[in-house]
Amino acid sequence: MSLKNINLEIKKVSNKNKFLVIFILSFIYIISSYKTYANTTGIVYIESNKDVIDVGEEIEISINIENFETAAYTLYLYFDEEKFQYVEGPENINVDGNRIIFVWYDEQGGNGAKNGELVKFKFKAKENGLATFSMDGNFYTEKSQDVKTEFKEKQVQVGKEETNLEKQAREEVGQDDNLSNSKLQNLRLSIEGMVPDFNENIYDYYLTVKSDVKDIEVLATSKNKDAEVQVTGNKNLKDGLNLIKIQVTSPDKTSSSTYIINITKTNDIEAANTNLETLAIENTLLYPAFDTTITNYNAEVSNSLEKINLLAIPEDENASVEIKKDDILNEGNNEIRITVTARNGYTKKEYLINVYKRNSEEEEKYIEEQESNQEKLNEIYEIQKTSTDENKVKEAKIENNEEQGKENRNRLVSLFTLIAIVLIIASIAILFEKKKRKRSK
Repeated sequence: MSLKNINLEIKKVSNKNKFLVIFILSFIYIISSYKTYANTTGIVYIESNKDVIDVGEEIEISINIENFETAAYTLYLYFDEEKFQYVEGPENINVDGNRIIFVWYDEQGGNGAKNGELVKFKFKAKENGLATFSMDGNFYTEKSQDVKTEFKEKQVQVGKEETNLEKQAREEVGQDDNLSNSKLQNLRLSIEGMVPDFNENIYDYYLTVKSDVKDIEVLATSKNKDAEVQVTGNKNLKDGLNLIKIQVTSPDKTSSSTYIINITKTNDIEAANTNLETLAIENTLLYPAFDTTITNYNAEVSNSLEKINLLAIPEDENASVEIKKDDILNEGNNEIRITVTARNGYTKKEYLINVYKRNSEEEEKYIEEQESNQEKLNEIYEIQKTSTDENKVKEAKIENNEEQGKENRNRLVSLFTLIAIVLIIASIAILFEKKKRKRSK
């Protein structure tokens, strides 16, 4: 209600009630003005000159308001004292643990009311991690009215944010005390899909990623915690083929191992298909059983076998397959390498089969074991067959007994039926004989 409307109302009443009306209308005006202002929500928020800083760096934290002006306020600013140390701010503040208390009022009686930035504080980073600055307090207008306020907090990252892989790397520690051990205990990537599954004795791995992937995080934990692990090639990946190398050097510097991850970066995933659809050796089995995610296999063959007949068919008919093996099998281990090149011409995957050819003694022992196993199988078969035959005989006897019992029951029924018929005929004959005698008398 405006002052003009108030004056009009005053003229309409008598002089006797003028004072009362003025009082009531003035009270309504004050209350309505107060409510109108109190219903406006002011925003109090925190800003920082940096969102990410390193340990030892300083940062400025400013307190700001919008949607209102303040002539006086009491502010409570809270900070993470494990990650930040208070450095400086206005003179009239009180620092109590992780809380800063700051009181301000306008000495000009309202003419110096503030909006926008109110005050600044300076802090120094102490420890890596994510820290939060928050606050609360009371704000007043030049008429000493309490302003309804909404407070917004601010988060600041000290140091590089620790990823899940980095957390795992920090928690996983090798347990092998052998100073000459240069093997990995674990190998994981920030992107899923690496094949095969990690094995400390497998040194080649494969992964296809899309073109928007720039970096790949690598978690490589050595079996001996003091071994040196160096990862290269996992940053700024280019389109096409990339090699990530993990070099592991034993603590005593006497041995080293190199694990390689073959990364294909492309948006044409189909053109990078290096999977085999079929992999088999004639007259023997692969161990483990063939799977597209497994690249290393074992097989064992007879001492009399001279050559290996191998079948390797790619999933993509446009991919090429190259097989490297000796023409003649030697006793002991024989390595067969199958390299599949995708139709894009540069993505490759290598399958390794270790074929073990038994020597003469092993062959004799193998034959003996096979014969022994066959005998055991025959014994089991005979026992099962005998058991089956006995069951059949029992079943036949039971069936025969049931048939014989049924036949006996049928004979008894026939006998009783015949006796009943004879008795009925005899009774009828006796009855006729009695009637004949009566008539003759």
